[in-house]
Amino acid sequence: MTRKSRHWLWLFMLIPIGIGLVRLRFDVEVLDLLPGKSPVVQGLKLYQQNFSNARELIVTIKSADAEQAESSARAITTALRAATNLVADANWQPPWLESPGQSAELVAFLWLNQPPDIFGQLTNRLAGENLTNILNEARDALATSLSPNEIALRGYDPYNLMQLPDGAMASTPSLGSGQEFFSSGDGTFRIVFVEATTELASYRECLAWLNSIKVIVANTRAAGQLADDVVVRYTGRPAFVAEIAGGMEHDMLASVGGTMVIIALLFWWAHRRWRPLLWLLTLLALILGDTTALGGLLFRTINVVSMGFAAILLGLAVDYGLVLYQEAQSDRNATAQKLRRDIAPSILWSAVTTAGAFLILNLSGLPGLAQLGSLVAIGVALAAVVMLFAYLPPLLGTRGELGQPPSEAISHQTQPAGRNAISFALNSPWVIWGITGLILLIAILVLAKERPAFDHTADALRPRNSPAYAALEEIKANLGRAQEPLWILVPGRSETEVARRLEQAKTVLTGAVSNQLIRSFTLATTLWPRPEYQQANRAAAEHLLRQKETLRNAALAHGFTSNSFALTENLFDTWQQALSQTNVFWPTNHSSHWVLSKLTARRPDELLALGLVYPATNISTAANSQLSTLNSQLFRDGILLSGWELLGASMFDLVKADLPKVLLPMLALLLISLWLAYRRFSEVVLSLGTLLFSGLCLYVVMDLAGWSWNLLNLMALPLLLGAGVDYSIHMQLALRRHGGDIRLVRHSIGRALFLCGGTTVAGFGSLSWSNNAGLASLGQVCSIGILCAMLTAIYLLPVWWRSIAGRKKIGR
Repeated sequence: MTRKSRHWLWLFMLIPIGIGLVRLRFDVEVLDLLPGKSPVVQGLKLYQQNFSNARELIVTIKSADAEQAESSARAITTALRAATNLVADANWQPPWLESPGQSAELVAFLWLNQPPDIFGQLTNRLAGENLTNILNEARDALATSLSPNEIALRGYDPYNLMQLPDGAMASTPSLGSGQEFFSSGDGTFRIVFVEATTELASYRECLAWLNSIKVIVANTRAAGQLADDVVVRYTGRPAFVAEIAGGMEHDMLASVGGTMVIIALLFWWAHRRWRPLLWLLTLLALILGDTTALGGLLFRTINVVSMGFAAILLGLAVDYGLVLYQEAQSDRNATAQKLRRDIAPSILWSAVTTAGAFLILNLSGLPGLAQLGSLVAIGVALAAVVMLFAYLPPLLGTRGELGQPPSEAISHQTQPAGRNAISFALNSPWVIWGITGLILLIAILVLAKERPAFDHTADALRPRNSPAYAALEEIKANLGRAQEPLWILVPGRSETEVARRLEQAKTVLTGAVSNQLIRSFTLATTLWPRPEYQQANRAAAEHLLRQKETLRNAALAHGFTSNSFALTENLFDTWQQALSQTNVFWPTNHSSHWVLSKLTARRPDELLALGLVYPATNISTAANSQLSTLNSQLFRDGILLSGWELLGASMFDLVKADLPKVLLPMLALLLISLWLAYRRFSEVVLSLGTLLFSGLCLYVVMDLAGWSWNLLNLMALPLLLGAGVDYSIHMQLALRRHGGDIRLVRHSIGRALFLCGGTTVAGFGSLSWSNNAGLASLGQVCSIGILCAMLTAIYLLPVWWRSIAGRKKIGR
């Protein structure tokens, strides 16, 4: 192939990379990391899509003085409502308190959904002969009541139509109150609900919109409308999305940049050469960019948590370049082709096992982790090819860039006495076997006493040090919601189907209360429209509408003004509107929408009703098992029981169940790769022993550090199998090439592996500062595991090899 045709080939390869970059999108939804087949995940996604308003921001106001908190909430709301280009709606108190007349629509709707016998009783109560008694009773109530709310309401409702039958308002706030949604009992903590004018589809839109809201609040404070001691915080989806995406963007830049700096420092410390360092960093940047582009081509949307692949890939990809450079130092007369021929087997088998380990994460059942694994696997395969064919050729033309070969450094330098003693100890079989036995004894003693715990919660999916999450916890603490309820979601294709399923859910949950599995529950039964009742009540409603003027005249005759009939008139107008249409009637004004949006949702292809379930106690492992049984019972009827408290346990169980599906193929791949690399049983056993020994060391560190296994860092096990075995492959093949000369191997390939391990540990370790708790724990476990594997391969494995596998090889 001519040089010109090779150039055209490289240009042709840029086409898919360009398409991938154009297609690339970032997803900040944590639930997309989880398997969609899980009923708990399905329920959480339905809740997020339909009841956790994607456009709704929650602003919290905390002050030591109740009046100051109220005035601050009012001032912020007024300022936000004025920003009509940003805010569609803002509420600091129940909407029906600001517009009392709108409450009549919801009440009229609820009346129409009563059983016909209940609605018929209303018709009988408003019969002509009863009107005098009702109006006299209203006047007496106004004269004797000590309740301001009752006086205000009854003054505009002389026939007491706003008072629904017992139980009809069980799942809705009583009209005239509802402050429990907006204020703490002492009034020092308040909430403002803010809805954006746009959909806030991307995380950048969320971030820009949230920053604009914060500017408005800051201007309100600067204008003197907020006292200095008033604390304002933000939560809700826009805040979470902006925080997660911004945090992950910062984490990725910091981890990639930090890993690059560590790679540069380690290389410079070892070799003191600028040209190979700069060329290595250039190739790493190219590999990272190409992998991201290929990820965009294959997946189009990459979750921001999956972007953790970048730091991991840098730590793994640089290994191949470091190994090649170290071998070039050892044999200064070798050509690029000879070096490639000598080192290619260890690099290729290392890449196969590492890429295989990450690809097998696709069997884990966690889409986010599978995507991360696929991206790393693509990058590792790309890195092996790029480093083998592109790294050395530009450097071998200038041999001075390779520095002094290790063999010359060893022969011409006089080692200090202390270093000679250490070197002698590390080469002594008695010392190495003694260290091996001591570590095994410590591991047995530590693990016999206590093993790393298992975290069954969903904390691994939540951000660390999150102001938005802290604000949410503050809401729960101040509004008396210490125990977060579970959600029950009742879907259906029609109002009738949802109503039927609500009754089924009520029966099942009533039994769960009797069995003390749950403490209580609330369903949207009273808020849900009943088409058969609305149809059956049409005749009675028409009869009442014909009495409208009679009711008005009677009220005026008993001393009520025309304004006193306002709520009643609004209620009658709603019935008139409902009777004028043939389909199921839903209320539409602002107050009604605010109430209904909390417990009902309508989509073109599906209707949803929401309920709240309060477990008897905080969910334990045993209680979670019982709730899983309850969930299965409800799921058979098409009803979903979900919640963050259930998510952790259900996902952890899923990951544990999927772990053998991941580990067994990984072990099979590992054995095949090791056999093809060595063709010797003893060396295969030594590589597996190195991994097992490293795993024991990791367990000891986890136990001493107080770390626990969670649903994300459990996947470190297959990763460590694939990535950790590289060191034993490189070391044993080098021992073969150099006839078992431990000192020479340690100063050549061992030196390279030390740098490789350092960069890989840096890649994984940089994730420890991730804002995502699970990704951070995955980085911690993997970095310690890799460190253990690297140190074991460099300092213990050579002596093991000479004692077990190297005798015949050396003796030839």
